[in-house]
Amino acid sequence: MGLKRTVCAMICLIAPPSRAKNWLLRRFGWRVMPTARIGFSWISLRCLTLQSGVRIGHGNFIVAESLHCDEGGSIRHLNRITGPMYARLGKFACIGSQNAILRAPRGVTWGRAIFRLGTWSKITVGHVIDCTRSVRLGDYSILAGRGSQVWTHGYLHAAEGIDRFRIDGSVTIGNNVYIGSGCVVNAAVKIGDAITVGSGATVSTSLRIAGLYVSQPLRMVELDYTTARQRHPQINVPGLVETVVHKRPANGS
Repeated sequence: MGLKRTVCAMICLIAPPSRAKNWLLRRFGWRVMPTARIGFSWISLRCLTLQSGVRIGHGNFIVAESLHCDEGGSIRHLNRITGPMYARLGKFACIGSQNAILRAPRGVTWGRAIFRLGTWSKITVGHVIDCTRSVRLGDYSILAGRGSQVWTHGYLHAAEGIDRFRIDGSVTIGNNVYIGSGCVVNAAVKIGDAITVGSGATVSTSLRIAGLYVSQPLRMVELDYTTARQRHPQINVPGLVETVVHKRPANGS
């Protein structure tokens, strides 16, 4: 962590919210509008942009590449946003309290990952979002209730022995989407516009037609390790600590 990042993080943590605090952060190159408000939080970033009326509450731990919040955006209290990712909140977007938005360090992860929350979209309380790959929510969407999980990676183990590989894939959630409490969204899933996902559902395939989706009866799906290994392109990035393949949505986007 560089000296500039450490100094700015200390200012964020110990200085009370004020225009003077914002002015001081601007002296170090951060773009913080006078009307933004930063509570007692540890914020360590290469770049921070807070537009007019942005609110960051108390007890947050934010260590990432960059954070950009458009007008009226907010991050409430006791959130953890960590890892080599780029976070962006649209106008009046909100991250509630006690959420974890996480990415593992380089070597475990590869490439660029973006967490994006669209205009007037919201993540409420106590959710976990894995940003091994990018996670994007469109406008006017909500991850509601408590305890939902969004995953952008998973594993497939060989039938015998130690062999396994990791499957990475970005998650995209469209506009005007409601995801109820206690849901799990798996890697490489795309959820289209105007979709409601009922509480407790597991979304393991893309949803494209507007409407209400609820939990289905448990069923067995045929799965062959070798076929699955060959189905997706392998990632060849120097320094990766394990075998990784990249799963894309069914339409190839």
